[in-house]
Amino acid sequence: MQLVRTLLLTGMALSFQACGDATEKAQHYLDSGKEFYGQGNYDKAKVEFKNALQINNNLSDAYFHLALMDEKKQNWKGMFENLSQVVKLTPDHVEGHRKLGQLLLLSGQTDKAAAEAEAILKLNPDNADAHVLKGTILLRQGNQKAALDEADKALALASGHIDAVNLKAVIYLESQDFTQALAIVENALKANANDLTLNLLKLQIDMKTNKPEAVVADYQALIKSYPDNLDFQYALAKYHDETGKDADAKSVLQKVIDEHPDDLKSKLVFVDFLSTKSPAEAVTVLQGYIAQRPDTAGYYLPLAKLLISQNKWGEAKESLNWLVNNKPEDKEGLAAKVLLAKIAVNDKDNDAALKLVDEVLSLNAGNYDALVLRAKIRLLNGLTDQAVSDLRGVLRDYPKSDEAMVLLAHAYAKQDAHALADEHFRKALDLNPGNFDAVMPVVSQMIKSKDIARADEVLQKALAVKPDHAGALQALAQVRLLKKDWSGTQEVADTISTKPKGDGFSKYLSGKVSEGQGLYKDAVAKYKDALAVSPGLSDALVGLMRSYEALKQRKDMFAYLDEFIKANPENTYPLILKSQLYVLDKRPDEAIKVLSGSIEKWPKVASFYEAMANIHAANQEREKAILVSQKGLENDPDNISLRMMLAAIYEKSKDYDKALENYEALISKHPNVDVAVNNLVSLLLDHYKTKENIDRAVKLAARFEKSEQPYFYDTYGWALLNSDRNDEALKVFKDVVAKMPEVAVFKYHLGLAYHKKNNNSAAIAELEQALAIGDKKGNFIEKEAVENLLKEIKAEKPV
Repeated sequence: MQLVRTLLLTGMALSFQACGDATEKAQHYLDSGKEFYGQGNYDKAKVEFKNALQINNNLSDAYFHLALMDEKKQNWKGMFENLSQVVKLTPDHVEGHRKLGQLLLLSGQTDKAAAEAEAILKLNPDNADAHVLKGTILLRQGNQKAALDEADKALALASGHIDAVNLKAVIYLESQDFTQALAIVENALKANANDLTLNLLKLQIDMKTNKPEAVVADYQALIKSYPDNLDFQYALAKYHDETGKDADAKSVLQKVIDEHPDDLKSKLVFVDFLSTKSPAEAVTVLQGYIAQRPDTAGYYLPLAKLLISQNKWGEAKESLNWLVNNKPEDKEGLAAKVLLAKIAVNDKDNDAALKLVDEVLSLNAGNYDALVLRAKIRLLNGLTDQAVSDLRGVLRDYPKSDEAMVLLAHAYAKQDAHALADEHFRKALDLNPGNFDAVMPVVSQMIKSKDIARADEVLQKALAVKPDHAGALQALAQVRLLKKDWSGTQEVADTISTKPKGDGFSKYLSGKVSEGQGLYKDAVAKYKDALAVSPGLSDALVGLMRSYEALKQRKDMFAYLDEFIKANPENTYPLILKSQLYVLDKRPDEAIKVLSGSIEKWPKVASFYEAMANIHAANQEREKAILVSQKGLENDPDNISLRMMLAAIYEKSKDYDKALENYEALISKHPNVDVAVNNLVSLLLDHYKTKENIDRAVKLAARFEKSEQPYFYDTYGWALLNSDRNDEALKVFKDVVAKMPEVAVFKYHLGLAYHKKNNNSAAIAELEQALAIGDKKGNFIEKEAVENLLKEIKAEKPV
């Protein structure tokens, strides 16, 4: 019994001893970590804190120091996790709550941040830091008055509290009270001359109040206080550049280079500055740096890019090949191979480009530039499925790549997956509102769907990123004209007038504004001004003709055209317009004469043949129209408009074999011409209805399954109906009629679909509406077919 008691007591003693040893060991690691932390040796400190937590995972002090180190490395996720442990283990840890609140505010979680501020104030109502945090949250929420109250409370508790001063200055800055903001900052700087936030606030205020001398002085103060931060010197040089003081900018950058002769970035910043002023000088300077230090790899890629921008391809390749030969597996060497591959693509040598890309990917399978370029090459080679696969992989690893998103959208468009293409263009735009490869397709789609207000918004966001983008400015003008926003259009016109070669288009837009408001005399004057500056603006000629017609001054337009043609003898469009004017004047023979003379002079200009064929077709001279179209195609065999016209003329003449032949010829060379595919499908179903042709028609029409163009979508439904897929066809026709209820042929198709579904009452209703609409609008080709179907239905058993 005594032995048992002794053993028990011994075991308990050993247990207590082990527990005591563990506590001491954990404390030892914690103290050691703090010591390393104080010395700035964060790697060793982290190891010690982790060791302490392995023994005792309830040490909030260890978590807090780990959070502090995460903060230094901007590892916000790690910081959040560690701070969450701190306040969980030690609810009264004021600094833990404060830093967690700041982190939550940084991530936009204002409600949770506010809860942390309140937790501190509950522990200590006189905590100035908590009042600053609460004030910052209130400012973020737009409550400037309450935010100012919190800043004042903090300053009352701790006079000169630097964060409270900064908060107060920012509040006045946001409310545009620059005088008060500047007074607060300048007063605080007397006691805190080197405070970074205060100095940056003063710089911001001086910029907003347009005080160039003060801005320069602000930068110089920052440079003096932070001499090792070269970014302030680069920013000063950029400011000099933006304010037209090139010599001062150059002087600042050269001084940085002189003071830091071994710094690569400073030299490249200088070269970048020179490249916008004198590209040739930039090349010379960079070549000089290479001559001084030929083994510095960082010079060669910028040199190659500069040379490419000057179309010096051979010299650029020399620079790139140096990298490939001397740094084959380094990042510079791989980047050089990718750039050489891009040059090969530009030279249409896709095989060489693909070989280079594969070499890069063999060394670095995740190289973003190489993966994207391979997808581009595959798209060019028609390997769309492989390109899609590549781009999906890229987006898995780089989900915020708007470049890859745009490429994937183009790939989907090639697969006729237009809904997916639109979706990915929009995603790219969400990622980068300034990606114009996405902006233009999205805006075009919005205009088609009449979402004009949204198109305006998208373009404004894009132009905020790149104000000089000519295509976006023109699109914005088009959008505002559609909105009949005359002042908005004029605003765009005024902006365009300030751009290189923008004066003519600006005057044209002003003419459109006047014409839109019915001010035709003003429009005439503005269109003439536009043409005086830019004679090639055919839209201005058309606008001028419309305005003269509105003024009933056709003779003046004839006179103007004659003078214009004399002054611009190589401009073909005025002759087209003159022929149209003769047609309006009911002088078709004169129009034909103008066009015949033009064809003699310019036998390869297809638009003359097209205009002449149109005149003959309108006069029911179909044989002449056919001959003219054929002659045009002899001179321009791949012309889409002429081939479409010839096919349409044959179709109207009921020569369906020739129509079919021409549609087939067109689609074989241009498979993406939707209107030709649409017409071919209709022709196959209406005049060549075999099982084989119906199947082919369905396959061809499948591209219209998600089309927003009702006529194309209706063709898809017609193909489904002819292949006895009646349920699907009925759904299509219901959608089409809902979009365009006043089109007789759509009602006819819906009625026929109801009839095939044995819903004859609904069929009769739709067919009778089709006849009513057809009688009202005239030229209802399917009228006889509708009447026969109605008779057939009504002759059946009562419905």
